Amino acid sequence: MRVPGEKSKSSFNEAQQVKELHPPLPDFQLRRVKLLADMIYSVSNMVIRYHRIIAEGTEHLPLDGPALLLPKHHAYRDILVEGVSLYRYTKRYPTFVMKTGLWGILEHFGGVKVTRPKDIRRFKDKTARREAIKAARLANLDLQNYLSGLYRNGEIVISHPEGMRCPGSLGELQKEIVEHLLHVQEDYDLRVPIIPIGIEYESYSRPFSKVFFRIGKPIYGEDISKLSFLMEHLSHELRCLSGLS
Repeated sequence: MRVPGEKSKSSFNEAQQVKELHPPLPDFQLRRVKLLADMIYSVSNMVIRYHRIIAEGTEHLPLDGPALLLPKHHAYRDILVEGVSLYRYTKRYPTFVMKTGLWGILEHFGGVKVTRPKDIRRFKDKTARREAIKAARLANLDLQNYLSGLYRNGEIVISHPEGMRCPGSLGELQKEIVEHLLHVQEDYDLRVPIIPIGIEYESYSRPFSKVFFRIGKPIYGEDISKLSFLMEHLSHELRCLSGLS
């Protein structure tokens, strides 16, 4: 297990190789504001003390370079567990892929919104639905371009692959975020680790109860044609890491 904030010699060498092969994009604008991210981290670190985080597999968290983290999603507090744990062991802030209903200001803290099909289905009026579909396409295209820039600029992306909260069980994984990453890898000659993360709560209500934050070994998707097998493997890993198998 890695000591919080510690960098090993091998990790440092890997980070240097990543920077040499894929230097930061000069025209990329990160939407996260560091000062606001520092503030929200400080608040989150205090709030999440309601639980005792037991982190396992922290050596798999990347100290530098791009990565896609896919955690199990039980409750809203998962985001606090994820953000605090990642910063505790890597001193890095991620970008969270969020549902479109959340406040836009959260993008300045490190979030980016995605419009889901069920966000469109709530419109009953046909004209309103057509307009919503048009707006969603533009927003999701902007999201895809931004995610591409994040990976190319060596940033960490966190997305809940179930697309919704599924307490106590594993929902069906949505393939879109992984499929997009495979296309980015192919287009820009990148190799980005996909890291499954299991979360298991001892209790939601009891103060100072344990929450297990288990980081799996990095997975590398090389071929878009193997996407279905990759998703099956990720589903299996998330079940095991979350104590659901």
